[in-house]
Amino acid sequence: GVQASGEEIKKIAYLVDLQTIRVLDLDTGVSAATISHDARIDWLDLSLNAGKLLFRDKRRQLHLYDVNSQVRSTLLSYASYVNWVPGADVVVAQNRGSLCVWYHIDSPDKVTVVPIKGDVVEIERAEGKTEVIVDEGINTVSYALDEALIAFGAALDQGELEVA
Repeated sequence: GVQASGEEIKKIAYLVDLQTIRVLDLDTGVSAATISHDARIDWLDLSLNAGKLLFRDKRRQLHLYDVNSQVRSTLLSYASYVNWVPGADVVVAQNRGSLCVWYHIDSPDKVTVVPIKGDVVEIERAEGKTEVIVDEGINTVSYALDEALIAFGAALDQGELEVA
């Protein structure tokens, strides 16, 4: 990731054991965070700027951890799919028959929910548009995300207020 100052951020998140995540600053070798959890973690990913960590446990609970403030919150239950939108701090997740999108992850209580039939398979971002691809069995359907909200959030995160 890249900070507003233009310098590159070098952090990595990894499992210490099945229930513990460490976020390590590769430049300094210092641990930025250690997160202990009460269930086995089966998926984790840092945000573009390494300020937020998403992780899911075996109970399909999706959690958000703010690396800077060290605050954890539960975003979603029964999360079958989760991923960051490529190049943005926007989260897409599936909960049963709902597609859930957090356009502004700093406000985890503000989620856009769209009813879907089927399973999310991927997020495609190209040529100024972002789509979530859903497999409905016979058909594959794409749901367009709000590109203006994605771009606005990215501009804010990078300190480009004149763009926002």
